[in-house]
Amino acid sequence: MAHEAFRATNRIFEEDAMGRGDFAALARVYTEGARLFSPGVPAITGIPGIIDYWKGAAGALGVTGAKLHSLEVTVTGDRATELGRGEIFTKPGAPPVTVKYVVLWKQEGGAWKWDVDCWNLDA
Repeated sequence: MAHEAFRATNRIFEEDAMGRGDFAALARVYTEGARLFSPGVPAITGIPGIIDYWKGAAGALGVTGAKLHSLEVTVTGDRATELGRGEIFTKPGAPPVTVKYVVLWKQEGGAWKWDVDCWNLDA
């Protein structure tokens, strides 16, 4: 059941935020005090900063969608760890940008959300 909830949350990131540019949807992905560790920028804490980050990054790259692939998920009580890889899609015909990530999940308000999001580009 938890794994289905993780997949549903990841779909909000993939389809709503990255696919449709609905960055307000990220409030349903991240916890209130979430932290984002992204390459080349200082750590970001809180949903407003995370929304601003993704809006700017996706716009700069011309992101048209994303696909996350969970490789390993470990659940311990109201916390979980996900290791994965992802693809970020940009211009039609361009190869996807590949990334790897670690997400620390937390239950908040009855939903599983990203509490710590750390990712970087593949070489």
